[in-house]
Amino acid sequence: MSTTEHSGREALLAAARTELIEHGRAGISLRAVARRAGVSHAAPKHHFGDRRGLLTAIAAEGFEALTTALQESIAQSPSAQGRLAALGRAYVEFGLHNPAMFDLMFRPTELHTDDPTLASARQRSIGVLNDAVTQLAASDAAPSGTAELALISWALAHGLVVLARDGALQSAAGADRADLTVPLNLIGLFSQRVADNSR
Repeated sequence: MSTTEHSGREALLAAARTELIEHGRAGISLRAVARRAGVSHAAPKHHFGDRRGLLTAIAAEGFEALTTALQESIAQSPSAQGRLAALGRAYVEFGLHNPAMFDLMFRPTELHTDDPTLASARQRSIGVLNDAVTQLAASDAAPSGTAELALISWALAHGLVVLARDGALQSAAGADRADLTVPLNLIGLFSQRVADNSR
């Protein structure tokens, strides 16, 4: 890919990210993205093939950003329990601070799920969580048990994002939507329980 082509692709991705924030995934069109990027209407199709290809590229960027956030969250955590709790907090905060991106990342019907770049980016995010759970789980735990615990951990964090985003969690707890205390406390309680069961 030439420098010009690369810059054109990056301009389209930047425009698409802005469209996503302003209009949500349903409001993104190739024509609107091209207009915002200041390129021809044919440019998005040239770089991404179709609308789904463009959304796939954006989602891959989202998973890369999530991985970075997760990795940064555990950098200062000395204990395995602390790392798992930090990952949960980082996941919830990422989802609530990037709602449109988060929504797109987990919409397989909108994406080319077999795209290697997307698959690799998604796996790196999940891998950070799997590693943290493996370190915290009992040393004699079966691999299948560790995998199940990682899935439960992911489901908890993801579910908290959805409940908090939609206002259901705050309504039940009588908390403000912007207050992350409830979901983050639940993450802490869960990581403590996992640690207790691993001793």
